[in-house]
Amino acid sequence: MCLKALNTTFCASAMGVRALKPRMKWIVILIFIVGQIHVDLVLIEARYQRAVFQGSEEVLKRDFQLRYGDKWQSIWEASDNASEEDIKKAEELAEGLAELVSARIDDLETAALYAKYGRNLTLEPQVKLGMELLGKAEALEKMLRWGLVMHFSDEVISAPPYLAKLLLKLIQHDVKLDVDLWEELERYSRDYSSMAFLEGLLTGDFDEELHKALYGAPASQLKIGRATVYTSDVGLVVNPAYSPEELLGVLLQIKKRRADMLARALSLHGEYEFSEEYRCGSQYISLDGSAEKSGVIAICPWLSYSRRLWRRARNLILIVEGSRPPQLRQFKYGVIFIRGGEAEVIKPYTPSKIFEYIIDVLYGAGFYVLEGEESSAF
Repeated sequence: MCLKALNTTFCASAMGVRALKPRMKWIVILIFIVGQIHVDLVLIEARYQRAVFQGSEEVLKRDFQLRYGDKWQSIWEASDNASEEDIKKAEELAEGLAELVSARIDDLETAALYAKYGRNLTLEPQVKLGMELLGKAEALEKMLRWGLVMHFSDEVISAPPYLAKLLLKLIQHDVKLDVDLWEELERYSRDYSSMAFLEGLLTGDFDEELHKALYGAPASQLKIGRATVYTSDVGLVVNPAYSPEELLGVLLQIKKRRADMLARALSLHGEYEFSEEYRCGSQYISLDGSAEKSGVIAICPWLSYSRRLWRRARNLILIVEGSRPPQLRQFKYGVIFIRGGEAEVIKPYTPSKIFEYIIDVLYGAGFYVLEGEESSAF
């Protein structure tokens, strides 16, 4: 007895078939058909990836090894000469391929987190870092093994389009996300260099020269809890559950709260507000109405790289939290570093009446002020 199923012929001897009861005979045949359908779907999946992939063979083979285990080489050989027709076939059999992938998934939470938050990331390092921020450090290898994602080039990783319905189904799965942006950022809010660097990256106006002057060289790597991570070769990756705009919004809320507290401690006269343009507290002071004795005090818990702030060419005074960097002895603008009840003063290149007034105010507010040689020796 022979039965042709898909691309394979199943044969059994007449004696062997007759030896089986009719019901058992059809169970054996059904098992064969189901197994053959599975094999064909695996081959379609493999041929699809080979048809769309553009990159090095080593990367593609690594996907096959993860996905197919000991059978990867035979599937590799069987999927040779893949073409556009294989892409169309995968689209036609999307439902079966989705079931194939779904059956492999042994960590539903990781799959759901990717579907819900991570699928907009496409570069391999971004996917890896993004899933780590979601608390799933081993996610990338798992997802490659399942076939939930695959390489489309050496660096581009994504879920294949035929899994669109599966992704929608996974999104419906309830997952617990225990990341609070405020808590994550607040924990690092006294690391002024990191906060300034992060703000500059999020706004796109980071100024390396300015950062070096006030904080030293920027970090090549930066990790702010589970909120975000930066590496010089990948760039900034924000926790996929949040947008960069949401992260910046929370960062500025924390900055505003600290700036408002600092402004109250300084007891400066004049109108104060937290400026969204400057991304710092802003206090305009005029001693007698003249330009010489008028200026803007930028109260910044950490540095802002806002171009609108630094375009102010006259009588800008910067007040920041933290300690004066040893290399900073003089600056274009007056800078005052506040740390607890101490104030370290960096005088501007050009003498400023308004700056001298601010120094007097600091003394009057009870700050221990370090000026000139005293500040340099501190």
